[in-house]
Amino acid sequence: ANRKKHWVRAVTACNSRCVFCLDMDTPRNVFLPVEEVQAELQRGRDELDADKVIISGGEASLHPEFHTLVRHALSIGYDRVQTVTNGWNFADRTFYRRSMAAGLGEITFSLHGHTAELHDRLTRHHGSFSRLMKGMMRALRDPKGPIVNVDVVINKQNVGVLDRIIELCISVGVTEFDLLHVIPQSEAFRNRDDLFYDVREHMGVL
Repeated sequence: ANRKKHWVRAVTACNSRCVFCLDMDTPRNVFLPVEEVQAELQRGRDELDADKVIISGGEASLHPEFHTLVRHALSIGYDRVQTVTNGWNFADRTFYRRSMAAGLGEITFSLHGHTAELHDRLTRHHGSFSRLMKGMMRALRDPKGPIVNVDVVINKQNVGVLDRIIELCISVGVTEFDLLHVIPQSEAFRNRDDLFYDVREHMGVL
């Protein structure tokens, strides 16, 4: 948690439409030029002395040069490249193998429900739970695979089953979690009545 790391956005594009998305008001479907992303990667090394980089989005894996960016980050001195993902593309065996060959070292899967019904409702992307679980299981079962962890955006619709989400992950071998609060901006603000909750009412499960 204390190592120097740098977040680099590669896209604003995303194939999910999460009800709590913070970027829905950002111009969508932007794929940043490779040269621009590479310059930001270099800034993290030169100015921040970061040795870990998180290539993010949107959904960074949608960038047509995603694997090129992973390789480039390692070539300029980062010792670990991480991405945060909805997992859709990692369900594809070829994409996953290309990611490993490029040197991707850590994958954070964004999982917001313990069932397809709950997760897909929050992502507003039918089939997203199934694809995420397939991609996550592929990474976990790979003996030479990446570090695998999960982030959960806690909200009114899933706070009551947060323990079940964590139990699902532990049951398949995930032991590291980022538990995130909803931030009241953009889509999360518009959907605030369906997302914000009284913490005191859920202290037991929390």
